[in-house]
Amino acid sequence: MSLSQKSAQQTHEAVLFFAGQAVSREMLYAEFEALLDCVVPMRDFAGKEQRAAYVRLDAGLELSVVVLFLIPFDQDGFPEQRWNLPLRQLAEASQRSSEPDAGGARLATRSHCPLPGWERGLWDVEHGPGGSTLQRMRERLGMNRLGLDASAMAGEVPQGDMDLPTQEPAPAPHAQRHQESAPGNQEAVLALMQQNNLQVSLIREQSQREVGSMQQRLAELRQRCEELESARLAAVDDVEKLRVAYQQELEPLRKRLDAEAAEVVRLGAREGELQNTLAQTQESFAAERGGLASELARQEEQIHSLSTELTALRRDKLRLMDEGADGFFSALKDKNVNFVTFQPGAGHVTIPVDDLSRFLEETEAYVSARCNVSPEHYRRWLHHYNNPVCQGASGSGAPCAKPLTKILKPADFTPGLQDRCDIHKQVPRSQTMQGGKS
Repeated sequence: MSLSQKSAQQTHEAVLFFAGQAVSREMLYAEFEALLDCVVPMRDFAGKEQRAAYVRLDAGLELSVVVLFLIPFDQDGFPEQRWNLPLRQLAEASQRSSEPDAGGARLATRSHCPLPGWERGLWDVEHGPGGSTLQRMRERLGMNRLGLDASAMAGEVPQGDMDLPTQEPAPAPHAQRHQESAPGNQEAVLALMQQNNLQVSLIREQSQREVGSMQQRLAELRQRCEELESARLAAVDDVEKLRVAYQQELEPLRKRLDAEAAEVVRLGAREGELQNTLAQTQESFAAERGGLASELARQEEQIHSLSTELTALRRDKLRLMDEGADGFFSALKDKNVNFVTFQPGAGHVTIPVDDLSRFLEETEAYVSARCNVSPEHYRRWLHHYNNPVCQGASGSGAPCAKPLTKILKPADFTPGLQDRCDIHKQVPRSQTMQGGKS
């Protein structure tokens, strides 16, 4: 097979990366495989998901296959290890596209994925003011920054054939007359052939320089990999030594931890026993408290019943007094006679005849009103007044009963403070909020 025949059948593989809608970087597929092997990072791609295109070019550097794919990069600029898109299988299974700018090329995109299940790893052709994705790719590849070797165009004489000595065939009579009549055309053809040969030589020299640069770069990378491997082996050796040393030093610590673990197990068992005892005690206490609550409720019900009966008796008494002594009380009222009684906290209270019935029925309410406090407040003060001791509960649950200073006036008495010692005092919520604001 001649050189021109090989060039006509050769194809090139390349990968293009996009920034927005423009091509930002291009590389040969061999370089892309080195990127996948984490040989050289792409720092500007770190932490991003890049849009890229795998392309196959024919001998004339025209697009024949295009696979538009997505590839994520880690924080170090290497492709993520989970990425495993089968680019070449997608390219082989791709079909000719109806895209206006496809030009007969086969495409594999998200909308036209030839292998089911890989759609999420692809993207579609985009169209914008600057042209479509395929047009931008053609423009970038047409610059041939990768230094690809393109075959001779139609009508050109291949370089390999021109280097060989050939015997020019004898022209036909009419061709000979034409050549004799137009010698300038023959010179133009020869000049064009020489110019094409010069361009091919320049391209070949540029490709050789780039290949040499890539080989030097690969050699440097191999040397760097060998250095890293040596460093890794040294680090593994150091880690092994440290592991042995730590194992020897940690053996006493391990024995002590085992002993402490056994102690923790013992304490856990003891804790379980104590929790069971506590649960039984709580159940017993709850039962006793329930019995006491029932007894207290029964006693309160009896007190309420007796109080109701006493109130009824008082009403009956007053009714009888009113019925039997109306004249007597009317006479007292006419004479402006009042009753005087001594009540704790209020002192001597003068009771008009008209208030006598209410005083007898609701004595505490009547006196508390005179003291400008509520009946409940007066009742709690009266309990403190009759027995000035702490009402708080001690640690055993029994009343504290520590002697306190007696508060003589109900209005000066604050429940939870004056009926508590310094240990069991209860600060009112309003004071707590004021203290927090201050």
